[in-house]
This record gives sequence, structure tokens and C-alpha cells, in this order.
Amino acid sequence: MVRKNLLNISLAFSTMLFACGNGESQTNQEFLISGQLPELANQQLFLLDLSQPKAAPVDTAMVDESGNFGFDYSPSQIGFYRVNLSQNMAMILPLKSGDQITVSGTTSDPNNLNVEGSADVERMTDFNRFLSNALSSQQQLNSEFQQYANHPKKDSILKAFQKRFQDIESDIEEKVKAMVDQDPALFSNLALMEQLNPENADNIAYFKKVEKALADKYSQSPFYQNFKSKVADAGRFAPGTEVPEINLSNPDGEMVPLSSLRGKVVLIDFWASWCKPCRRENPNVVAAYQKYKDKGFTVYGVSLDRTKDAWVKAIKDDNLTWTHVSDLKFWQSEAAQTYGVKGIPFALLIDEEGKVIGKNLRGQALHDKLAEVLD
Repeated sequence: MVRKNLLNISLAFSTMLFACGNGESQTNQEFLISGQLPELANQQLFLLDLSQPKAAPVDTAMVDESGNFGFDYSPSQIGFYRVNLSQNMAMILPLKSGDQITVSGTTSDPNNLNVEGSADVERMTDFNRFLSNALSSQQQLNSEFQQYANHPKKDSILKAFQKRFQDIESDIEEKVKAMVDQDPALFSNLALMEQLNPENADNIAYFKKVEKALADKYSQSPFYQNFKSKVADAGRFAPGTEVPEINLSNPDGEMVPLSSLRGKVVLIDFWASWCKPCRRENPNVVAAYQKYKDKGFTVYGVSLDRTKDAWVKAIKDDNLTWTHVSDLKFWQSEAAQTYGVKGIPFALLIDEEGKVIGKNLRGQALHDKLAEVLD
């Protein structure tokens, strides 16, 4: 799984959680964030509200010659905020009114940056130290593999490196789950959960756990509301769910209901001629179709195209010889609305009874699932 952004509602979180902010070294003033970062002496820092990523900073702070700084902003409600430390590093903090967060250490190494003052901030600091080391290990693996780029046994060597890479991914997932189990009611869990794939059935229970734990206290937070919507979308087509009917016309103008394919394993494939990721995936779907069509597998392509000419041309160019339907209404497609499609490609694999057995299976994952079901 590719490392994801830590909160979809705004700007990417996946940068490490580093720190800073300042004003003047006024010992009798209470600051939301204060501390000492000598490496940033004489620089100006900005505090950004990540629920309004395009808005101006909500506060600024000058770091004095000794590295002392302080932000005195008071959040109206809990949220995630960012302080840029350099072009490549930023600190993401869950903050609420009354917090007194302290920052110290060095900004060049996340392992030596100390951020304290609330359970949420300390949770994210601990996790991001772990994540920083994990990502460094993955980068090291990539560097190591480059020396085998022209090796005659490159393919077998690649598999070994992929296994090591996936082991690190698994460690990250287990770390997130362990932290959630420790205290599911921390607001910072919203950021940590971005490291888990909601389409993985093994992760759904953790998404629901966090959603339930935060519901009473943070229901008005836009970050929570975004997370809740994500959980609902993820759980909507869980394995065993019966999919709703689709009944649209094919290129010849004939209505073809999805239910007419009952008795077959069907890939419901939402795509469009203008969708480059969809077109890149089409050869893989063609290969799966050719391999398994005589074993009870077919594809029901639902296009979000706007013109018939573009739709039909893409079908011909990509050699898509299965069932195709569309109402040519772009994102307003009746089927897309019914299925809650917010991006394409989007695909569901359903069994002979119309129940979900896979979601967004691409590449080898589609072939593996079809082999499991049909071989």
C-alpha cells in the first residue's frame, strides 16, 4: 500500500510530524505552542488550520536568536494544524483551546524532536517517529535494489525485496492498530487511521472502533465528519453485501440490467474513455476476461462518458468485448449516484448471486481472486 495522506479533508499529512512556532521569550504568557528550536533562529513561522488549507495562516511567530518561539492562537474547536519547518518538513498537530504544547530538540531529525503537552500530540509524535524510521527503511530497500537493476535474476530478487517492503507495511499497520487499541478515543487517531486501507476487510473493525469512540465528543468536527463519511463508504460494499440494480442502455440503445448476468461472477467496472488510470488498467481486465470468460466470469462496464462517440471508440480501441452500458451523464450518471462513486476506476467483483466478493481489485489482485473463485 502506498503511504497515504493523513487527512483527506485538507492538505496531505503524510509528511513527518515535526515542530515549531514562536514569538518572543515572554515567560509569563501562555502559548498554544511554545518552545526552543535553535536551528530556526530568526525565522518566521506560520500556523495553518488544515480545515481551511487555502486560507491565510491563523497565526505567525518569530523565532528569536536563541530559538525561542510562541503561538498564542486559540482554536475555536479541536482540529489539525500545520507548522512548516522547511520545504521538506512540517509538523502536524491536533490542537484545541487551552492546550499548552511545548517543542524542543532538533528539526533535522524527527527522532530528536520532542513535542509534549497533550495525549493527542504525544500520540502523533510517537507514531511519526515510528513512521519516519519505517519510511527510511523502505527508501533504503529501494536504494539497495537499484544495484540489481541489470542482474540476470532481477525478477526473483525483486520478489524478495517486495516481501521485505511489504513486511514494513505490515509493521506500520500493526503499529496503528496497537495504538488504537490502547486508546481509541484520541482525536489523533483520525490521522493515524489514514495509514490503513479502508477497503481491506481486516481493517474495517478498526475504522468502526475509532468512529464510535469519537462520535459523542467530536461529532461537530469537520475532520470527524469526513472520517465518518469514509467509514460509511468503506462499509457500504463489504464482502457479502448485495449490490443494487443497474439498468442502463448499451451502445445500441438496448437496456441491459445488471441482474441479467446473474449466475456469473461479474466485475462491475466504472470507467470512462477520458480516465487515464482506467485505460491503463483495461489491458489487465482484458487479460482476466480472456482467461476466465469460459469459466463463468464476465464484465459489466459502466461508462461515465459524456459522448457516445468517445465511449464507443474507447471500447473498440481497448478491445473491450464485454457488456457495456451508460447514460452519458458524466458524474451525474444514475448508476454512479446509486453506487456512491466518487472516483474512477471503481470496481466491484460480485458472485453468482450478486453479492460482493471483492472491491477495487486491480492488477494481479484481480487474477488472484478469480483463480480463487473459479479455478
